[in-house]
Amino acid sequence: MVVLWPPVCALFVSLGLAQAHRYWVAKDPSCVPMLFSNAILFALITGVATMGVAELVVPHLVGNRGPEVMHLVHLYLINIPAALLQLLMIGLLEGARRFGWGGMARLVFFGVQGLAYFMLWLTGHLTLETATFTMILSQFSSMMFALCAVWRQLKPDWNPSWSLWKRTFRYGVRDYPGAVADFATLRMDQLLLGGLGSSVAIGLYVVAVRISEITAVLASSVGDAMMPEMAAATEAAKADLLLARSLRLTVYAHLTVLVPLWWAAPHILKFVYGESFLAASSTLRVLLLASVVLSVGGIVASGLNGFGHPGMSTIARVASAVVTAVALLTLLPRYGIVGVAVASLIGYTVMLLVAFYCLVNKRQLGFWGYLRPRFQDIPRIPLRSILNATPVGKAPNLET
Repeated sequence: MVVLWPPVCALFVSLGLAQAHRYWVAKDPSCVPMLFSNAILFALITGVATMGVAELVVPHLVGNRGPEVMHLVHLYLINIPAALLQLLMIGLLEGARRFGWGGMARLVFFGVQGLAYFMLWLTGHLTLETATFTMILSQFSSMMFALCAVWRQLKPDWNPSWSLWKRTFRYGVRDYPGAVADFATLRMDQLLLGGLGSSVAIGLYVVAVRISEITAVLASSVGDAMMPEMAAATEAAKADLLLARSLRLTVYAHLTVLVPLWWAAPHILKFVYGESFLAASSTLRVLLLASVVLSVGGIVASGLNGFGHPGMSTIARVASAVVTAVALLTLLPRYGIVGVAVASLIGYTVMLLVAFYCLVNKRQLGFWGYLRPRFQDIPRIPLRSILNATPVGKAPNLET
């Protein structure tokens, strides 16, 4: 409950600008100084205002909690401006195809968090309060890294532009309902559990979610990298082929890891968290399957955004959110956390089907053009190149 709301608030007030930054920086790199200046002003004004509103609203949303938890909920809201600015800066970096820097900005958050937790655990000072301060430190560290990365890599001048703001806003506002719906679909299960479920049920479900989301990280990274590449492409055919291959490789990768993870689900829970978490095994297995569907759907939605059709990806994500809400209200009371996982799977499936239908109807490749496996999907190293790279008189080292 403490760490849930600041990223939710930051996303709700971002107005789709992070995605718009990715698109316009890739489309027209000369607009970086104006986008950077607009982002700083927007994050400062909107972030501080949102923090003030959240101080009044969020305490009523977290339910009846102890005074210590409520104090930390108020304190953690300071992360809202930092989370918003980080989101916009990473959008600029990824739009300029500085994916390594964008990835590092995200990694700093988890790196600082993991190191601090480890040190606190070693010294016996790991408490809810110190963990909250650690998360605040992690967020501000990640934000500062992203800001410095933009300054170093893109070298923007200070040049705010109202006309570019309006153009960026028009793209962002078409993607914004989809981004909100997407986040709602991803977190609606936990939000409803927070209000309706017991603390034990919440703990079991969150653990299952965190493990299952590991498999979605690759697809998320591929989607973030693919979108600006497609926006910058000068030939539509090449962009279609890039999306098709990315989609197929995502399917291959996730199906490869799904089977062993499905079998190992109870063993992972027992080894990492202990016997008491074995009750989440069935939930984890459903969520692993849901993660595959979510990953493939996310690639298709990124493709629609890269082709300049954010409205279509929004339709798919809003449909997913509506279906997920209905399924949750139906299945949660009857089947508990397993029902919540099934509701998420249903919602992700709807997003994939709607987004893929929009893609096929808007582009030229067709259904099988995107999904039919090809030999070119498998990277191959020609034997001739290996032999040419081997010095005379030496055999190639096949062990490496």
